[in-house]
Amino acid sequence: MAQVAVAHVAIALFFGIASSPALAKTECIGDGKYRVCTDSYTDAQGNLHIRSYDTEGNSYSVGTETRAFSGGGEEIISRDSDGNSYSVKSWSDSSGAHSEDSEGNSCTITTFGTIIGCGQ
Repeated sequence: MAQVAVAHVAIALFFGIASSPALAKTECIGDGKYRVCTDSYTDAQGNLHIRSYDTEGNSYSVGTETRAFSGGGEEIISRDSDGNSYSVKSWSDSSGAHSEDSEGNSCTITTFGTIIGCGQ
């Protein structure tokens, strides 16, 4: 389950959330003795950090790191407090746009519009 959450954060970042301006936000839910809160912020490098905690002392966090490739493209790496990690690399070249994740999934959209991989 935690790995799915890490994957969702990485995918969300892949689609541009990391480019948002740095914002710190805290949200809490619950009215009685039990409450759950989530803090999130984007740091100066565009990396997203999320921490959830409750009134019973449980906590979970996930953070991302974006690395640029010298030849173009980037890799977004998500790591959580349970030791899970997930990464997505994306780049484009003369044959099209490509992405590949740490689980071996790949996706290419060629310059001719052909889709290769991409969950098909």
